[in-house]
Amino acid sequence: MEPILQTLTDLNIPFELQEHKAIFSEKDSEDVVITLPGVDVKNLFVKDKHNNYGLVSMNLHKRADLKKIAAEFGYDRLSFCNPDELMQYLAITPGSVTPLCIQADVNCKVKVLFDQTFVGRKVIVHPLRNTASVSLEFSDLCRFVEHFGHTFKLADVYNNLLK
Repeated sequence: MEPILQTLTDLNIPFELQEHKAIFSEKDSEDVVITLPGVDVKNLFVKDKHNNYGLVSMNLHKRADLKKIAAEFGYDRLSFCNPDELMQYLAITPGSVTPLCIQADVNCKVKVLFDQTFVGRKVIVHPLRNTASVSLEFSDLCRFVEHFGHTFKLADVYNNLLK
């Protein structure tokens, strides 16, 4: 069993796994049929000019409001992190970012922000690779994040002007 799936099992977090072709972007996901229950999640790894880092998990099919996200984090204007920063802080490559990679941030340098609409629902995330997805209860995902020493915030992360 893959280490991340073993970690979920060890934490008594039930999940369902589905293998699929590699998904690097929302566009790539258009022809992949995920049959798992839950909200498809996209993840943004961002930073401000002071190198304060944040991981945002939100609905795959909505547009992020970076100003709202920056305000929720208490950061200045945000930019997206580069592949080297992804590897340094989350031990992950572009296209495979997932809230599960927060386990790699042992120094808790990265703040975590979840879409508030996930509460009470299942979410679908990558298991540290973009060739599979796992479905799990959002409450269990929160427990996973806390297990690795992180706190998280719930917020409205969307640009409500765009559909």
